[in-house]
Amino acid sequence: MSWLSSLFKRKKVNTEIQAFVKKAFGFSPSDTAIYEQALRHSSAATKIRPGLKNSNERLEFLGDAIIDSVVAHYLYTKYPMLPEGELTKMKSKVVRRENLNMIGYTLRIHELLHLNLGKQDMHDSIVGNAVEAIVGALYLDRGFNATRDIVLRLLKQHGLDTRVHDDVDYKSKLHEWCQKNKRTLQFKVIAHRNEGGASYYKIALLIDDQEYGVGDGGAKKSAEQKAAKKACEKIFDSK
Repeated sequence: MSWLSSLFKRKKVNTEIQAFVKKAFGFSPSDTAIYEQALRHSSAATKIRPGLKNSNERLEFLGDAIIDSVVAHYLYTKYPMLPEGELTKMKSKVVRRENLNMIGYTLRIHELLHLNLGKQDMHDSIVGNAVEAIVGALYLDRGFNATRDIVLRLLKQHGLDTRVHDDVDYKSKLHEWCQKNKRTLQFKVIAHRNEGGASYYKIALLIDDQEYGVGDGGAKKSAEQKAAKKACEKIFDSK
């Protein structure tokens, strides 16, 4: 009887979610329920008991705090001479919503989200929120140290060490300069591959078909920004 009981209590594995976690993070979870919840928007949640929805909102709260903690510790350790105010500014550049949205799209989280919304209501922030929820799920499943390593890897692939220093939108600066001087600006992908479930881009910035800078990163936007920064240094002699 106990054998039959344990058989019926065996946890179900969602093979699609299992494959996603394996590709994105490098391991296969034995229980996918927590990741399914992380990918379930409140619009598609079902009530599991009065007053509590089985959505990703609580996991999002947890993941947000973990990401903040990981980035804060990383910056605190890497920049031991910087005051609190500067570290806070750096952290805000890394954990802002646009970066999390970008990571979500790179991981193709949007393709797995369980929603009950019209297309017009599907905002990028929903993808970024799901990234936070996934981090919360990773923490509950694998613990803090493993989650910290995954979060740092994802953030570094998306320009963690360059974003903390960026106060200038180099792409906008170059577009303005090219319009003023009647020059043509173009970004060209010269390399693209997938590594461990994440994308890698190498992009060249061309002005009048001449290469002015090359940048790389886990997303097109971050690679373009790096290339634009190098081009700005060449054109404006700035650092």
